[in-house]
Amino acid sequence: MQDTSATQSYTMFITLDTLNIILKKVQPTDNLMSFEGCTEWLRRVKSFKPWMGWIDMDNDQIHLYQKKSELLRSVLCQWTCTNICYMFFDHLLYNETQIDEKLLRLLVKQFIFIYKRLTETQNFAPAEIFELVTKVLRKCNENAENVYLVKGVKDCKSCQLEMNDPAELPCGHIFCSDFIHEWRSKQCKICKNNFPEDYTPKATVATREAVESHNKFRRKCNSFFMEFVTTSVLGDKGIPSTKVITQLIQFVACKPSSPEHQVVKKVRKSETELSPFQECMDTSATIKSSLLKLLLRYGFNNIKVHLEKYLSEMEKKITFNKSNWEHFCFMVVHCLEDFMYPSSQDSVNQLAESCLSTADLSAFCSQEASKIDTLQFIACLRFSISHVATVLARQVLCAADQNKPSPCGNRQEEQDLVNAMKELVINAQTPWPQIFLIKNLCNNYGFIPAQKILQAEKWILPRGFEISQHTDDWSNIMLVLPVVDRAKKQIKTGNPHEVQRLIPVINRMEIILQTPVPPEESLENKIEKICAKFALCKHKNKVLMEVVFHTAFTLALSQSPLAQLFRIICFKPCEVKRSYLPTVPGDLPFDEKNWKTGPNDTLRICQCGSYWTITDCVCPWEVKQCLCGAKIGGHKQKPEKGFVRIKITQDRTGKGYILGSPSIRRTEPERDLSPASVCLARALLHSSMLLGIYTDKGAILSLMTEKPEDVAKFFWGHLEKDIECLAEACSRNMEDATVTVHLFLQHLSSSANSKGQNMDWNILLSQEDRRQWETCFKSVTQPFFKDLEQNLTYVKQQRMRDLQGSSMLLQIAGDQMAPFEDQPNLGLIGLSYMWRYEQKVSIQTLMHLLQQEHRESEGSRYPVLLELMSKIKNIQHVQYLPDILNLQKALIHFFQNCHGGEIYSVQQFLDQHDLSEDQHSAFCRAIETIQKVWSNIRMKPLCSDVRVIPDKLPKDINANTLVLKLLPTPLSVGYLVTKLLIQLQNSCVDTATQITKEKQQIISAEEVKPYSMLKITENDLITATLVNSQYVIHEDGTKTTHFDFQTLQQQMIQRFISGKPIIRAQTAPFFELDRMKTLKYTKTKVREHVPQESINVNTLKWVMEEARSVNAISQTLDTLKLAAEFLAVTCGNPERQLSEYVKNELKMDASAEQLRDILGVANSQLKHILSLWQTLSAKRSILLVQMNQNPFCLVSEQYHEELSEEKKAALTTALSAVNLDLFLIELHEMIIVHLDSFDPQWGLKETFKDFLRDRQDDAFVVNLTGRLSLDLLLKNVVSVWKTALRTSKPLQSRRDQPNPC
Repeated sequence: MQDTSATQSYTMFITLDTLNIILKKVQPTDNLMSFEGCTEWLRRVKSFKPWMGWIDMDNDQIHLYQKKSELLRSVLCQWTCTNICYMFFDHLLYNETQIDEKLLRLLVKQFIFIYKRLTETQNFAPAEIFELVTKVLRKCNENAENVYLVKGVKDCKSCQLEMNDPAELPCGHIFCSDFIHEWRSKQCKICKNNFPEDYTPKATVATREAVESHNKFRRKCNSFFMEFVTTSVLGDKGIPSTKVITQLIQFVACKPSSPEHQVVKKVRKSETELSPFQECMDTSATIKSSLLKLLLRYGFNNIKVHLEKYLSEMEKKITFNKSNWEHFCFMVVHCLEDFMYPSSQDSVNQLAESCLSTADLSAFCSQEASKIDTLQFIACLRFSISHVATVLARQVLCAADQNKPSPCGNRQEEQDLVNAMKELVINAQTPWPQIFLIKNLCNNYGFIPAQKILQAEKWILPRGFEISQHTDDWSNIMLVLPVVDRAKKQIKTGNPHEVQRLIPVINRMEIILQTPVPPEESLENKIEKICAKFALCKHKNKVLMEVVFHTAFTLALSQSPLAQLFRIICFKPCEVKRSYLPTVPGDLPFDEKNWKTGPNDTLRICQCGSYWTITDCVCPWEVKQCLCGAKIGGHKQKPEKGFVRIKITQDRTGKGYILGSPSIRRTEPERDLSPASVCLARALLHSSMLLGIYTDKGAILSLMTEKPEDVAKFFWGHLEKDIECLAEACSRNMEDATVTVHLFLQHLSSSANSKGQNMDWNILLSQEDRRQWETCFKSVTQPFFKDLEQNLTYVKQQRMRDLQGSSMLLQIAGDQMAPFEDQPNLGLIGLSYMWRYEQKVSIQTLMHLLQQEHRESEGSRYPVLLELMSKIKNIQHVQYLPDILNLQKALIHFFQNCHGGEIYSVQQFLDQHDLSEDQHSAFCRAIETIQKVWSNIRMKPLCSDVRVIPDKLPKDINANTLVLKLLPTPLSVGYLVTKLLIQLQNSCVDTATQITKEKQQIISAEEVKPYSMLKITENDLITATLVNSQYVIHEDGTKTTHFDFQTLQQQMIQRFISGKPIIRAQTAPFFELDRMKTLKYTKTKVREHVPQESINVNTLKWVMEEARSVNAISQTLDTLKLAAEFLAVTCGNPERQLSEYVKNELKMDASAEQLRDILGVANSQLKHILSLWQTLSAKRSILLVQMNQNPFCLVSEQYHEELSEEKKAALTTALSAVNLDLFLIELHEMIIVHLDSFDPQWGLKETFKDFLRDRQDDAFVVNLTGRLSLDLLLKNVVSVWKTALRTSKPLQSRRDQPNPC
């Protein structure tokens, strides 16, 4: 298909005819009514799906082949119909080995009906497709109910929601089991029959299986529906119609529940993912918000009117349950808020400051205020206040902690933002903006940092609110008390072995806390005094000391085999000198498959330590440059000095502790452990080593390859880093991460029967022992992380009850604050629901959950999802690779053809006169993409697989960046970004094809088109994940979410990756500066190989007087440049006709014809090529000046100093006796080609004379320079040339306007 698009039109017509026949062959028929038949049909459609994607996405082809437009429309129409059916059955049969035959027959009939209806009317609109498909889906749902469910099972008549835990009463009616237990009166809600108090409601296995099958069907319908709306209803082809917007908004809002449903008391229950076809307000919030976000992609203003209309209708109809109205309004606010984030940090500051400084809450409190404008205003306020929280935390916390990096960003802008927030607080009639700010501070940074910020910025607190002034009373000791109580019980039992294990723990804690206790004191009293000391402790590491305290007692008492090694490190560190330690990195270079790509490849190392692969050869044959700046490779198979071959035949993984400074650590997985599991294991390891210091410091130091001066400080730093990395891995604040470590220690105490119970892991003598230990550790962490959300919520609730001084702050953060009294009616702004804090689902959160699904010996179960989620920050920019490749080609051309190109900036390149609007827009987009990707690389180089050598590359890319930095040279930002984006595309496609077994298509960089690229954003990934989730809301209000990662991975492959090609990285633009062919270089080489002469007088006269087309001259110059570059290398006969050379040697027939058609150029020979090039170039500049454009915009500003009026007059007089055409041509050549080698302070006359002497006789030189003043300097050269142009007689006598075309 790609090949035919570049050939003659009839070939494309044959391809369209072929596809037309194929589509008719695969139209849905009764052959789909068996599972095998349906599976085979899906395989056949999938086989040509990429071809249809190319035709559907390439608008150029649609425009090019208008003669067959009817055929093209027919093919696209048939494909739309076929693809809708394909999507449904693909979702339905995914991961299934069989399906109920009766249901399948019913479904096939429905979609055969859809296909026929749509193909009968080819000019259908998206709104009609939507209406037809939703009707059929409702019918399909009825079919599924009839097949799977018995009467009364579909909905629970108590909660009006779908059931996932059915229970049957004696009367035969079925409800949710949780609701039956909660009924006060033991009476059926349908038939009113009583049932016994001691009756245990239950359902048969058949009923439970039927309910599960039906729910599963609905989930598949939901995932199909989202893909259908995204691809077939909305798509990427402009703003949808009013009818489509109205339908989707109605679908998002749904119909108000009937009064009889509203009056039923609703109790929290398990809520599965609800079908988008359910006509009540209980539709899944995920589905609704996802659809609304899809609509918002087209701009708020385009759907504003429709939302306002529907909001008004809803408000009138909903009279029984106002909470539904509030929930819907908050969903709109939340979606609007998500769409407000601009691309850069500076833009965030400006947007937030603008919103807060102009905010007038009173304007949106009246009844006349538009509902949708009010919701938009609330969303804007929430967005701005959230950013204020970020700025305040950065300012206050960084100022208080010298170890934290100083705030980055514009300080004045940030202070203006804070001042705008203060002004808003002063004028606001409600404290909700302040409350929302406090919620952000507490949830994002923790309660201790929030208290510090509130003490420094007292204006944040609403009137009448007081927060404890003491932040040092915050403690996690309550989480340690269970193990302390257990220790006391062990002491009371008098078990000598258990008591003996507690003695060293108590001794170590006495030393750390510096608590001298008399030796005769009982162990129980000693423990009491240690706990009391903790309560009064003012140590800066108090929170970390509690972790160490908890670790010590847990290790002493735990029966888990995982605790054995840590216990030895704590109390007998001399015995672990021969042991491998958990989570310590291995010898990465030993695994040669990480470096070698072929059987004949060898591995070499640069002086800086970077590894390089020499492909298909033992010795290098090409010299390149490492990122450190050193030369690598070799010439004629002789390696460069210091570029040494290495043979890694022995694993050099060391025993003991090999981690360096905590400041260089990052949140990364290690072998089979996820980043979060690594952090927990290392927290235990570093706590143990801290305790071991007080047992035998020398033994601990002997374990370490790096021996710091203050070993205790070293491990305190690592423990703090463990918690910091855990917070990042789990998307939590530091306080939550610290609580997580305590909760895990509790979990470890209760997991004695874990996998590996019979293993002896006192010492890990081999790497296999370590691997088994880490596998066992992972088996313990997986169930722990699944329950973490609930356990953290429980701890916060417990803390809220126990802590008095900070309880108000906790209540605010937990949305459990009592309602405000005596507040004016502020409408939507005054609703507490509008100011709820919602933890956003982040990629990091999903990554953490996904990594817990990793199973031993299976590798990753979801490799495509891991690839996407771990690299989505850069993958979302892959779609702009075609723009970047085009930019780099243009930059190479620009750099080669402009003198001193290395001094020009990106802005000067973009200001070129011959860039079209489309080119300018595409290049700006490409530069912005490079800027974003480069920023990501610099922040996380290891995650980007790109090594960045400090100080070798710019920290930022902007308009003032040199063009040189974007050229695809080995040390440029442009090269690294292009290489990374190609690598990301290839990695995703390769990972997906290993699952789908599709045949990979391989293309060169020249063949890259927009439809070839991955096109997936972070928002796409999060939305699709949420659609494939189900959640359970428990009685205490906590929510547990379960994600269907398997279905999600299949959708990601089908929607975004399937059919995409692999790009050969070696075909990307590449430019070596030492081989650069500048204009000066090219012209010098041409003169060496082909003797040159000036063009004749007639040609010169025609060019200078008659040529007026800028485009025609530009095209001719491009041809001349290409021909000259070939002549510089290949030589040629000076007498040969130029047009004939272009046609036969360069194979450029069209360009040759153009040369023959231009008067004065047609008879030119190769010996005239440079003179012709020089003359046409000068003439183009003359025309550009006449068009009020600057042909010298790329010439450095130091040569643009204007002449005084007096000097201009003198120059005009001096030039009156000079051949001005020749003067303009020769001076133009010096400016364009040679000026970069001249100093601006040099004299113009002498420099011009020296330039001309190399190429002309003395009489010619005297004629052009003899009357020039010695006062003229090169800094005035551009002004001199323009003055000469104004003096020229042709320009004075003839004011014909040039023709830009």
